[in-house]
Order: sequence, then C-alpha cells, then structure tokens
Amino acid sequence: MKLFELYLKRIFKRKMTFLMMILLPIMATFMVVSQYNEATKVSLTLYADDPKMESYVSRMLKNQNVEVVTAKHQQEAMDHQTNLGIVLTQKLKDIYQNPQALKAKMYEKDVSFNSKTLEVKMNSILSTIQTLAKNSATQTLFEENLDKVEKDSSTIGFKTKTLGNPNAVILTSAFNMVVFVMIFWTMTSTLLFLDDKFHSTTQRFLLTTKSKFSYYVQTIGVFALIGVMQFLLMLVLLVTVFKIDLGISAQQLLLLIAAYGLLNIIAAGLGLLLVSVTTKKSTGQLLAKVVALPLAMLGGTLWPAAIMPEAMQKVAAFLPTYWLTEINNQLFTGLQGAVGSYFIKLMICTVVIFGLLSRVRSENV
Repeated sequence: MKLFELYLKRIFKRKMTFLMMILLPIMATFMVVSQYNEATKVSLTLYADDPKMESYVSRMLKNQNVEVVTAKHQQEAMDHQTNLGIVLTQKLKDIYQNPQALKAKMYEKDVSFNSKTLEVKMNSILSTIQTLAKNSATQTLFEENLDKVEKDSSTIGFKTKTLGNPNAVILTSAFNMVVFVMIFWTMTSTLLFLDDKFHSTTQRFLLTTKSKFSYYVQTIGVFALIGVMQFLLMLVLLVTVFKIDLGISAQQLLLLIAAYGLLNIIAAGLGLLLVSVTTKKSTGQLLAKVVALPLAMLGGTLWPAAIMPEAMQKVAAFLPTYWLTEINNQLFTGLQGAVGSYFIKLMICTVVIFGLLSRVRSENV
C-alpha cells in the first residue's frame, strides 16, 4: 500500500488539485440545490373580481407556503408563467347566497406534481368557503368566520402520497449531472500520470510493486477513495445543510454510494488505459474528451436516454454511465426492479477494466 499512500500524498500536496477536490463536490451540491429549489417552488397566479375574496384566498395559500402572484385581469391569470392560474369571478355576497355556485377556473399549462398539489390546496380552500357560507347565519358572520379560519393555518391541510420521491425527476436529473462531472473530472485527472510515464517514474514504481495488477489497484484506489469522499461530502451538505429529502432508505443510499464509487473506478481505469497509448498530454486530453463525451451523452447524463433514437438506445444499454443514470432514476422513483442488475453490470465492467489494464505492457504503463 506504499504506492497508494505516495500518490495520495502527492495529490494532497498539489494546492490547486487539492482545492479543486474540495470545490468540486461543493459546486455539485449547489448545482443540485439550485435545480431542486427552482423545480420545487410552488407558485400560483390568482385573479378575483372581489378584493375580499382575493385577499382571503391569497392569505390561505401563503399559509400553505404557496407563492401567490396577483393578476390585474383574467387574461393575465390565463397566460400565467407559474404552476397554476386561478380565476374567481364570484363575490362573497353571491357565494353566501348560493354556496354551490362557487367555482374556480383553473388554467394548467404543464401537468406536474406542483400543479396537481395546487389544485388540491385550492379545492380545499373552496370547500371551506362553501361550508362556512352554508353554516353562517348572516353575510357579516360569514366574513367574520372567514377571517377566523384564515388566522388558523392548521384548519386546512392535506397529505399526498406518491411512489418514491415526488421530486424524483429533479433529483434524477441533478444526480445525472453529477455523473457527467465525475466521468470528466476523473478521466482528466488520470492524465497526471503521463508526466510519470514520460520521466520513467512509473517504471521505477512498478519495480516496487508485486505486479501490474497491484500497481493499478493502488493507483485507481486513490481515485476511488477521493471520488467516494467527494460524493459523501455532497450528500452530507444536501441532507444536513440544505435539508433536501432524497426519499431513499439507508440501504439504498449505501448502494448509490457504492455505484458512484464503481463508476469512479471505471472512469479512472479508462483514463489509465488512455495514458498507456500516448505520451503527449495534448493527445491524452483529446482522447479523454473523445471517450468521456459519448459516455456522458449516450449514458443519459444530459438528457433521458429514452428520448434518443432506438439505435443510440441500444448502444447506451452497454455503457456504465447509462447503468448509473438508470440506478438514479429507479431509486428516486421507487421502481427498483432492475437496480440490482445494473449494479452487477457496473461490477462486471470494473473487473473487465482491471483485466484490460493487467494486459498493458509494462513499458506502456
């Protein structure tokens, strides 16, 4: 393990490399958080003919953590840029006289979890208004009861239950971007070994190890450890600092960490294979991009693999990046039927990578 310790110390001694190691998971964390917060923000555009009705409904929605945008006319609510547009044309006096006539026109551009949540909240508020109108002796008492209910934010509540995390799409997309960053960062970082190869340092290291396999295990082990530590730092920040609910069990979390660790090993192995076929850093950087970019694009890190042409999907099915993005998708959505098979494929790919590395000639290591 001396070689492992040596490379680890060399990486930590390089100030810029060490700084990037710390900054990368922090940047990834903020990327996930910003995407998550933007996508989970619940907002509604409201227009009401009656100012009292508008005030009451707005306050009730705000009590339930809804961002309310007040529209000046109906068309503005219909052409909204929020999760849902609401138009209320009845006045409080008309509602008191005929509670059953109370209806809200809802304008939904894109069906989403947030828009459906808002529909439930809005229907709960309307139902409360109807109940108070029926049970109030006078219109004045009706309006007083509305004020009492508005002050008690616990009066109206609802619970939703979904399979997996309701924000699965956002989390999957964000974690897939982490796959993209990881594959590029790790493969590029392995090019640092080109200097050792050029100065024959690697050859001297090989003499101190039992075999090429031992050399590669220790070398890749450095990247695996750093990658897992970075991923753990990101998870800790997400859960403890930003309070993001990943919606997965401890066992599933361990599997996710292990899967990212395996991808890091595969990426480092691929990078070292590229090191073995060149001695020029410029060529190595070009090769890293040529290999990493298709892995990222076809693997579903930038867009869902399901929207790609059928021929590209068939190619993607053999890529480790695709297996990990599918693990992300299935863990966060709660559909875990094929998670085990994808994880096994990552393990098999890791074995294949080490097999290929062990066949590299010593003079090319």
